[in-house]
Amino acid sequence: MSYKVRARYTKPNAEVSLHTPPVGYTNLINTMFDSGKITQKPVETIDGLNYTYEMIFANEESFTEFSTQDVSTENSNTRESHCSSNSISYSVEQGV
Repeated sequence: MSYKVRARYTKPNAEVSLHTPPVGYTNLINTMFDSGKITQKPVETIDGLNYTYEMIFANEESFTEFSTQDVSTENSNTRESHCSSNSISYSVEQGV
């Protein structure tokens, strides 16, 4: 059964930029997509200052494999710091 992950961001104003994931994170997404563990790469939806990204994994095990990689952990920590420093509210929903 597929496993969807949704990240939502709300920027305080248009001048603030969202966190840009490192190349290694993008490479991990591409590798797992090519192997069938990710069935939908992140899809962006924008509504004013609200941004939503949805990615679909083949199953929960694939998501766990993805999220426990060092590059995923580093990206998560960097994203949290960037959002905090720039007053961006965000949430990550798993298994939606």
